[in-house]
Amino acid sequence: MFHDFELGNQTTQNLAQMGTNAIAYMREMTVEKIKTAFPDTPDLEKGQTYWALFGADGEPLMLASERVDIASSAFYNNLKAVMPN
Repeated sequence: MFHDFELGNQTTQNLAQMGTNAIAYMREMTVEKIKTAFPDTPDLEKGQTYWALFGADGEPLMLASERVDIASSAFYNNLKAVMPN
């Protein structure tokens, strides 16, 4: 289930302490930032933004063009998806 609430200034370490197997965070990302987080990603169209799902510990889990796909994946994997500020 997607929870749309503010996490304030939570760090990856704080999120990990909340529960690596329970919480994941979603983030909208540019192609340039995706290449850093997901180095094996094939070429993507520049100027596009994508959605990424990360484990509470910062591990990249999934990349999609639509936010709903990320939220669905989190739900399917029994993770609460949150969006940090």
